[in-house]
Amino acid sequence: MTLNNDIISLLRGIPLFNNLSPVFLTRLSEKATSIKFSKGKIILEEGKSCNNLFITESGKMEVYKSISEDAELVIDVIGPGGIYGEAYVHDGTSTSASLRAAEPSVIICIDRPTIISLLKENQEFAKSYIRHLGSLVRDAALKESIFIQVFIESDMDLPEPYSIRNHGDKETPVHSVHPVHSVHTEGIDVQEHIGEEIEGDDEVFFKKEYDCPLCKMHFATLKPRQKYIITERTDQDFCVYYKNVNPLFYEINVCPQCGYSYNNSTSGKIKEEISSRLAQLISDIWGMSNYCGPRNIDDAIETFKLALECQREKGANDAAMGRLFLKLAWLYRYKQEKERELINLEKALYYLTKSYDDVPEDPKEEMNLMFLLGQLNRMLGSDREAVNWFVRITQHPEKKSYPYIANRARDSWQDIRSEMKSQK
Repeated sequence: MTLNNDIISLLRGIPLFNNLSPVFLTRLSEKATSIKFSKGKIILEEGKSCNNLFITESGKMEVYKSISEDAELVIDVIGPGGIYGEAYVHDGTSTSASLRAAEPSVIICIDRPTIISLLKENQEFAKSYIRHLGSLVRDAALKESIFIQVFIESDMDLPEPYSIRNHGDKETPVHSVHPVHSVHTEGIDVQEHIGEEIEGDDEVFFKKEYDCPLCKMHFATLKPRQKYIITERTDQDFCVYYKNVNPLFYEINVCPQCGYSYNNSTSGKIKEEISSRLAQLISDIWGMSNYCGPRNIDDAIETFKLALECQREKGANDAAMGRLFLKLAWLYRYKQEKERELINLEKALYYLTKSYDDVPEDPKEEMNLMFLLGQLNRMLGSDREAVNWFVRITQHPEKKSYPYIANRARDSWQDIRSEMKSQK
């Protein structure tokens, strides 16, 4: 536990608090709580009410936002003397990002009633707090301008409500994207909108440029704009159904010159000693098809098949192979081709299980993989193995940091137990 004198010394060195009198600093230090967090430990989850001001005494805090199943955006890293929660704590607003310990850290927490009381009683502190919030707004505006410039220079689609308009230009309406595929699932007719877009709809797509890792050719391929990627629902194995365009159709980049196929996770360099062998393999299976334009679901399936062959020959790791097989299974699920879906789910389970021992030391990533392995086993009829994975999640030392995953695992475990009892 940090001594009050240590907390006072820390607060005195922070601009927000350095104008407080010794009396107020002492009072604040007595109300503060010092907590140790291990690396990766969640301090505050996105969407939760912020009821404390968090100050790094030692170590680092990391502000981040999950953007997909296996990716996140790190927004800020807060070192000693840095603060998080100033914009939320005064009214307990829910946060727009998560906060965790980037390394073993000691964090000072000052609760909301203490901050509110200080704001009411100390006019100088209230003025300092307002100035501090103003600096946060200016910093956010600067970061925003940098992001926008990066979007523009990278020829990426600007998120709403931003737009670029030349002087004298008329506003061009956005073309609509219509659902095109009805799927009958579990006795219910559902519009799955699996994404066969209208060819030539320039508003839905943009061209992204790449250099082929194999033949070095520079090429451009269509990618859907983020504002059209709208999630409808998600299956237990993380298969996502989309309202308009399905980004899975465009995930694999296929070089139009040599046919080499890969996604962002498998875009690394190719060893010279396998280049000729890989080129020969592709020439035998590719068929010279060009996948740089609009794709339908059958095109998407072919691109994943090509990617699997390319990455197997390249020597991609088990996790990458498992994810490719899993996504190919999802594509067959969209088409209601159950047999092919199950074949690819089995292959995904094989590779992902092998990859478990190599999972990075990130408790969230580990628990998500454990949950996925449990669900895949369950979908393939291996209920006992599924239960083993779900139980391991509920016993994980970091389960309290990720209650959503732990609760889902517990619910799945209970569902299996109920099903087993009903079958007796």
